[in-house]
Amino acid sequence: MRRTLFVLPGLMSLAVLIPVGAHADEIDIIGSDVFKLQAEIQSLDGHIKPVTQQQKAEVAERRLIDAQVLYELKNYEAASIILLDIVEKFPNTPVYADALFFLADSLFLKRDFFSSRRYFEKIVEIGPQAARFQEAVQRLVELSLYTGDYGPVDGYLARLQTLSPGKQLPSVPYVKGKYYYFRQKYDESEKAFQDIGPTHPYWFHSQYFLGAAQVARAKDMAANSDGRKERLDLGINTFAGILKVEAKSDAQKRIQELAHLALGRIFYDRGQLTQALTEYSRVPQKSDLHGASLEEQAWVCIKAGDYKKAFRALDLLVLERPDDPIVPEVKLLIGNLHIRQNEYTEATDSFTKTRDEFEPIRKQMEQGRANTDTVTYFKDLIGKNLGKFDASTYLPPLAVKWVNAEPEMIRIINLVTDVGDLKKSLDESEEIVRRLDKALDGPSRINVFPELAHARAQMVDISGRLADAEKKLVNLEGELEAPVATASERSQLEEYHRQRAAIEKKLADNPTDVTSIEARQKRVRAQFDDVDKGAVEIGAIIQTYSAVRVGTESYYHNQIKSGAIKPTPQERADAERYLNDYKGEEEGLRAKYEQLRGDIADAMGSVGSYDVDMQRSDDLRKQLTEIVDKEHELGTSIRARLGGEARTKADQIASILDRAHGSDRELGTFNGKIEDAVEDRLKDIRSGLADEKAHMLEYKRVLGGYEGETIDVGAGVTTENFKMISDRFYNIVVKADVGIIDVAWALKEAKRVEDATLVKEEKRELKFIDDDYKSLLKE
Repeated sequence: MRRTLFVLPGLMSLAVLIPVGAHADEIDIIGSDVFKLQAEIQSLDGHIKPVTQQQKAEVAERRLIDAQVLYELKNYEAASIILLDIVEKFPNTPVYADALFFLADSLFLKRDFFSSRRYFEKIVEIGPQAARFQEAVQRLVELSLYTGDYGPVDGYLARLQTLSPGKQLPSVPYVKGKYYYFRQKYDESEKAFQDIGPTHPYWFHSQYFLGAAQVARAKDMAANSDGRKERLDLGINTFAGILKVEAKSDAQKRIQELAHLALGRIFYDRGQLTQALTEYSRVPQKSDLHGASLEEQAWVCIKAGDYKKAFRALDLLVLERPDDPIVPEVKLLIGNLHIRQNEYTEATDSFTKTRDEFEPIRKQMEQGRANTDTVTYFKDLIGKNLGKFDASTYLPPLAVKWVNAEPEMIRIINLVTDVGDLKKSLDESEEIVRRLDKALDGPSRINVFPELAHARAQMVDISGRLADAEKKLVNLEGELEAPVATASERSQLEEYHRQRAAIEKKLADNPTDVTSIEARQKRVRAQFDDVDKGAVEIGAIIQTYSAVRVGTESYYHNQIKSGAIKPTPQERADAERYLNDYKGEEEGLRAKYEQLRGDIADAMGSVGSYDVDMQRSDDLRKQLTEIVDKEHELGTSIRARLGGEARTKADQIASILDRAHGSDRELGTFNGKIEDAVEDRLKDIRSGLADEKAHMLEYKRVLGGYEGETIDVGAGVTTENFKMISDRFYNIVVKADVGIIDVAWALKEAKRVEDATLVKEEKRELKFIDDDYKSLLKE
């Protein structure tokens, strides 16, 4: 790579006034500088040596720390991306096992269960010598409970059995017992939990599961009353034992609350109603289990015939938790309790309010069932809402709060959300691959390797200092040549000077040393950051407009459903068209916003060594070199006419310039080595990227199948769920109506009994009168 030679215009006109000897020391100093630069060029090769295993280990360790920070911040998506890179690129480093575990656990915590299982199994394959072996096995056992695939679990547990009890983690026996419990292997579960002592960190948890297993076995002994009683006694002792130990954490306090509920249920089942009420009353009011305790207290009181106390418990439940999913049925129960206490006015009022509250919901649900092809409707709805499907998408607003806890609702929402998240992850991966392709194929691809980019920046630094030395030498050479140059030669030299001055002016603002290059890159990135912040603000504005649109749309539809407004068909069509147009504009703005953010990210990624500005500077320097070569060739004939000391100094300058030109060539050779190193390192990356592209195509194919199945299954389950919810509210309204009728029948029966009693009393009184006056009538 040839470097620039600089001569200031007009310098030759002053050359005759400067003594030749005045340049001697300056030429020597410049020559010394050029010699030092040659030494620096020789040392540049050390920057492109292959990365050692130790350097790889250091890089992997730094990246693992970054990933662990994201993991602790619960940003599992970002953490898993970094960890996957470590696992793929640095399998032979000391941090590989830790990276493998955190990758698997990040995927597990973001509910990508099948991917996480694959990486946990890799840890298990390493064997017990892996630092995270036991934790990986425990997670695999937990995963089996999520996925329902229990086949490999026995093998996992057998691997744990090979470890001595002293080397097992405290959580191992607890996980084993929990697994056996959920598999309904209560004998094995009890054995595992009984091995956990009172000082164990999972003692509270294990004792609760132990008590639950003992009660579960009692249910299996329905035909054996003595055995059943024995098992229930064991359960009571176990739960009571939990309550005797002081709870030191919120988790332990919650387990004690669960123990109170468990004891209350056992006592209720055994008919020990007073003890059952005592246990239920010990659940704190602030606990999220207090609602369940109040409901169960009410049933205990009903069984005991204490309807007033049952009413107080249910009334308190409705007051404390008005949005609890069980409240509709509780309100019906309250009405029935009023009937049992002959409080007919209160019963009628309770049933009427319940019917009036849920009748609008029933009508909306029935209207939805009647006006749509339900399965087709839900297929379309789920397909359009993958990743953000919830109850409010298809249920009337009044019904949503009553069904959020429905198990089937939760399952279908989780299913659709998981598939949507997978689709989103694949889309993001495709975008990442696109950016990688652009980065690897662009002229600034050297920035993928920071050490090589730094080496090139050092090369530019040396090149700049070498150019400065050449400029001084050419200026001195021009001063020596000026006295013997002809008018024609001077005119030609001045033309070269003008051309060089124009190019040098364009190059003046371009950095040449490492510090100024890094400062420029930092400044440009800061400018892009400012632009990106502006884009984020625009995104926030779009989000605000979106919220306003959704709120307006929801309010408009709710007003129509409630009957507050009754637009004509044409008015409603116009409003719907306006809302759809607004939504379309919003989606268009959002797409442009995402494109803008992507363009900013692409531009920011291109900033670095040999970016667009540096490439333009390199082109200008090549043009300058061509002019300098012509100028130097013209000066050859001029220097031949010099004599004496001037000729000696000119020859010395020429020698130093030749050495500088040699250094230029060495820099060009070094630049070629950098390019070769970049291409060599990119081979593996490009190969891996090609593999990932193939994987993504396969993932998209598989996901497409899952997506179709999810939509079909989801539509079927949601349809049944919708019908079930509709039937629920229908039954609530019907039961409320039946309650009102029951009150009327009860009043009628009470009136009939009263009338019958009055008639009977009248007959009795008449008989008494007949008997008293019977003798008188005879006389």
